[in-house]
Amino acid sequence: MVRCRSEGRRLILSDQRGKGWFLSPGVMFLVVIGFVFCIGGRFAYCQGWSPLEIRALPESSFAVVEKDQTGKKIKRCPHHDANGKLDEEQLIYVLGTIDRETFLAPKKKEEARRHLETHYDRFNKDVLKEEIQGTVRINTASLTELVTLPNVGPVLAVKIVEYRKEHTRFETVEDIMKVGGIGKNTFNAIRHYITAE
Repeated sequence: MVRCRSEGRRLILSDQRGKGWFLSPGVMFLVVIGFVFCIGGRFAYCQGWSPLEIRALPESSFAVVEKDQTGKKIKRCPHHDANGKLDEEQLIYVLGTIDRETFLAPKKKEEARRHLETHYDRFNKDVLKEEIQGTVRINTASLTELVTLPNVGPVLAVKIVEYRKEHTRFETVEDIMKVGGIGKNTFNAIRHYITAE
């Protein structure tokens, strides 16, 4: 039996014979992080959901579920929450990052892409019914706001958000051309719909 007690900032684990092992705060942090990653399972790219939240999702929340050689399930492309509601931000994120993932079977990747695109097409129809209201603030816009811009789909929207996280902010609307995939033509299509405020 292992007993646990703390002395100041140290955690002391000991067995029945009184032999003790000391864990510093740094080691405790690494143990907790390792535990979270170990129980998190293997999942697709995800934005804003913890590994524990993803693990609790039913299989219907994912675009596909693969099995590896040992029979372990690998859940891919989560886009529905625990209640089955479509999370549009997550849908756009996984669709924008699907090519970064390594699937066990290429046909599963295409199956996942078709599944996600079906949801995205429905979402996009609703978005296209409405005109862009005002301007999109490129320094704070969500993925769902960014895809309302002309010529901006999930891949570019994710690249904009990732660029923004890496470089803090866009000082001018022209700075958006620093994002890979946004050239003169795309910039000219969106310039009147964006602001760097």
